[in-house]
Order: sequence, then C-alpha cells, then structure tokens
Amino acid sequence: MPADAPPESAHRPSAPRTAGRVSRTAGYVLALVVHLLAPAFLVTGVYLIAGLTVVGVLFGLVALDLAWLLRPRPAPFPAPAVPLTRSDAPHLYALIDGIGEALAAPRTDLIAISGEVNASFRTYGRRRDRLVEIGYPLWLILTPEERVALLAHEMAHARNGDARHGLVVGSALHSLHELRLVTHFGWRPGDGGTDLITRCLLALLGLPVRALILLLELLLNHSSQQAEYRADEMQAQVAGVPATASLLDVLSTRAPSVHDFLGSSAVAVGTWDLWTALRSHLDAIPPAELDRRREAAQVEKTRVDTTHPPTHLRIRRVLALPYPTPQVSAPAMERIEAELERAAGRVARSLREDAQSARYR
Repeated sequence: MPADAPPESAHRPSAPRTAGRVSRTAGYVLALVVHLLAPAFLVTGVYLIAGLTVVGVLFGLVALDLAWLLRPRPAPFPAPAVPLTRSDAPHLYALIDGIGEALAAPRTDLIAISGEVNASFRTYGRRRDRLVEIGYPLWLILTPEERVALLAHEMAHARNGDARHGLVVGSALHSLHELRLVTHFGWRPGDGGTDLITRCLLALLGLPVRALILLLELLLNHSSQQAEYRADEMQAQVAGVPATASLLDVLSTRAPSVHDFLGSSAVAVGTWDLWTALRSHLDAIPPAELDRRREAAQVEKTRVDTTHPPTHLRIRRVLALPYPTPQVSAPAMERIEAELERAAGRVARSLREDAQSARYR
C-alpha cells in the first residue's frame, strides 16, 4: 500500500455505522420494555392477590415472583475471577493507567484475573465500578507488546462504553438470563408427575423469555461488531499496528489450542504446574498447523449471531491504519509477572477443581 494512501477506514461507508446506531437504539428501547415488565407484574400480582380468591392468590404470587426476578439489578463481580487491588499490583495498574491516559479513558477501579482465554471490560456492583478482567491463559501466551495491545483494546471499550454491560441493557439482559434459569426444564425421571407438570408450565413461560433474549442479542450484535472495529483502531493508535495485528493473529491461531488444552482431561488428572504445561503444549504446535489455521480463518464470514467480526477482516483494517509505532511502550514484565503469580496460582487451582468436578459428575 502506498505510504501516502489514506487508511481503509477513511473510505469506509457510513451505512454500517448508521445501521449500528439504529440497532443500538432499538436495543435500548427493547431493554426499557423489559424493565417495564417488573412493575407490570408487580401491579398485576397485587391486584390478583387483593381479590382474595384461591386462583387469584396463586397467580398473584407467580406474578410477584416474576416481578422480583425481573427487577433491575447491577451486574455482579465475576465469581471465579481473582480481584487484584492497586496495592496488590501497582506496576500492572500503572501500565493500565498509562494506556487509559493515552486513550482519554476513565480510570480503572479494579483488575481481576480469571481462567478465561479472553479479556474484557465491564462495570459491576451498585457503584458501577469499572473492571478490567484479564484471562491469565491468554495473557500467558502473549508477548509484552501484545499484552499492551490487549489492555489497550479493553480500555478502548472503557472509553467508548459497552451497551451490553451498561446499566440499561446490561441489567435487562442479566434479569432475562436469571429468568431463563428459573424456567429451565430440569425434570428428571423419578421427580414425580406434579413436578413434571410444574416444569412444563415453567418451560412454556420461558419461551417468550428466550425469544426476548435472542432478539435483544441480535440487536446488540451489529453495534457490538462496529464497536470492535472502533476499539481496534484506538488500540492500534496506542499499541501500534504490528502489535495489534499480531494479537489478532494469536486469537485465531494459538488461542484455540489453549481452549483445547484447558478442556482436556489432562487438566483434571495432572499434578504438574498447569501454566508450564500450557506453554509446552503450545510450543509443540508445528508452524504448518498455525499456517493452516490462518488460511481457514480467511473464509470466515460475518455473522449476525456473534459480537465480533471475522478476525481476518479486523486484521485487514488494522494493517491499513497509519500507526506503525506505539504510543505506550511495553514495560519489563518481570515485576508484573511477580504481581500476578499468586492470582495465577489460584486460577490454576480453580481450573483444575472445575475439570475434576466435570469429570466425575
């Protein structure tokens, strides 16, 4: 590409962004409708119970239960994750703060380390504290420059905002998912006929709940994909195009092997250090297999049922951006690794215990 050629994003039509805004707005409207269901069920329940009939009281209690389940509530802290305070990891916080300043993003309140092969930004709790969750299995396989790119991507989401984890849409989704769990058909042979009838009624009640979740997810997915492109561009400004493109390549070539390793029975029965074994597993992948995965990723098409665009399209857009050098250089990682050591050990134990529980169910 000529040096003076404008980036591809400069020629990108505004139609996708406009469609993304329309989808986001429609998602907010639907989320508000979901929030109106709780007071509607509350009023209905009180009205039915006030009639003092047996049927009215029974249905009124059901309506009050639904009102309670659909009440707006903040997202909780991700339970399996290990929180790291500023006193626990001052150097990691300094890196994130520096990236946040470069992006003009709000200050991070808390970092959490988890066993996910991913990283994310979200808000949680009544105070809506800002949380950056770092999946240690992914962090472990990245270079220092790729780690900066990873954090820059999540801080870009912190600046742009994320409807999926926001107060209006996020709490609506959380309430619907709680209701979906309650209406799950969990009957087993031996539970009895009465329980079977109850479970069938709950499953029927859950059908519109699942439909609402599907519709809300579809509305949000288009705007989420556009948000990923925006976050990629901001990430490249801070971390540089090479590190950003390299990180995206890792997600499509090496990250699948991390998923395979953590999902294997070896995690449950092994007594060795989990993270050393993970590194050895990845080092054994032949370069030809990585090339095969890159080629396979090239045929991935944009889907409406996912929050992320195809990785090869993201890489193509990133490579067209004019940010060859990073604004935030990767620091020496030894001190940060020392800060993460205890949390990484707790995550490894949690992953092994979960694998053992799943094996012996």
